[in-house]
Amino acid sequence: SHTQASDGYLTIRELAQEAKQRGLLTIAVTDHSQSSVQANGLSPQRLVTHIAAIRKVNEETEGITILAGSEVDIHSDGRLDYEDELLAQLDVVVASPHSALKQDPVKATQRLLKAIEHPLVHIIGHPTGRILGKRPGLEPDMPTLFAAAAEHCTAMEINANSWRLDLRDTHVHTAINAGAMISINTDAHGAIDFDQLRYGILTARRGWVTPEHCINCFTTEKLMTWLARSC
Repeated sequence: SHTQASDGYLTIRELAQEAKQRGLLTIAVTDHSQSSVQANGLSPQRLVTHIAAIRKVNEETEGITILAGSEVDIHSDGRLDYEDELLAQLDVVVASPHSALKQDPVKATQRLLKAIEHPLVHIIGHPTGRILGKRPGLEPDMPTLFAAAAEHCTAMEINANSWRLDLRDTHVHTAINAGAMISINTDAHGAIDFDQLRYGILTARRGWVTPEHCINCFTTEKLMTWLARSC
């Protein structure tokens, strides 16, 4: 989810209250990283300030846990948009491709593998970067990625936005067969975006996801254990 710190429409507190009233127990605030200039991505200094603001709102808000995270760009060579020292301060790191989305499949596979294998990355966001009706996105070797994700305890995202649905249902089924975990995310930029969660759930069902495969279904204790990489 995104707040006014990058390209969202809500404050941290407004986002948390919206999630809480919808019955969610945990929400991750994952504003864009510095290379996403078009999305007002956060410089390292701004991210440090943002982390402190998230922690403050979390302490003041009952009934929901607010995680300090970032949606971090995966560069074309697999490098991440922040240094490890800064990434280590976050509760959750979602690494996503936003550029070079016509990359050669072999290079795209290696690019995403580096992110999957990174010890501080929890989730690979919208792995192909497709936009329905506009661009096909990357075409990496998905079985190779899913095998690596299972090995490194990295979840693969179903981005529930109706323009993305990425992973698609066939990819999800392949991921489950490989033993990979799935994360269903709304990519919320505003209150109405929470309504799109249903599309992610439907995609997961078509891919035969069960609660055991989906981090959204974890108890709070199990989720925190998973985020600490104690898989």
